[in-house]
Amino acid sequence: MRLLLENGHSNLTIRAVAQAAGVAETTVYRRWPSVGHLIAAALLRLTATDNPIPDTGSVEDDLATLLSQIVALLTRPDVMRVVRSAAAIDDGGAFAATRAAFFDARFTASAAIVERAVARGQLPAGTDSHRLIETLVAPAYMRALLGSRGFDDDFVDSSVAATLHGFDGRTGPPRP
Repeated sequence: MRLLLENGHSNLTIRAVAQAAGVAETTVYRRWPSVGHLIAAALLRLTATDNPIPDTGSVEDDLATLLSQIVALLTRPDVMRVVRSAAAIDDGGAFAATRAAFFDARFTASAAIVERAVARGQLPAGTDSHRLIETLVAPAYMRALLGSRGFDDDFVDSSVAATLHGFDGRTGPPRP
């Protein structure tokens, strides 16, 4: 992760990671068959460490905590360098699968927020957890990647409110 954050995706090699870890390249290749797999694993570890799935007892607080953690990561220049390069990689599909696996893992972990909220009666049964979390976090990634707007003090609260409004008994987000 340190090498990735310091040097970005384009300068990351299995050889550099093996040297930094003090192991043979084959040791790294046995666990991560490509740089893309290595990046996905590093990002999953970063998010697990810096962005654990909250369990506050309140869907509003859980979503606000989750989004606040994501915004905190997306405001770090080193993380954004990695996110921007990962978003831009077009290698014929190999890294796209790795990127998809990363987001699938995060959506699966985040689904616990929705499942607990449904069990507590805070969200209706049948709420699509993937879609709810996607609705919540998409504006943060859009702002971070496009750089057109920063994150103001109201961003998290208004994003949580808009997301929950869209899932107040329907199975999807509000229609324009």
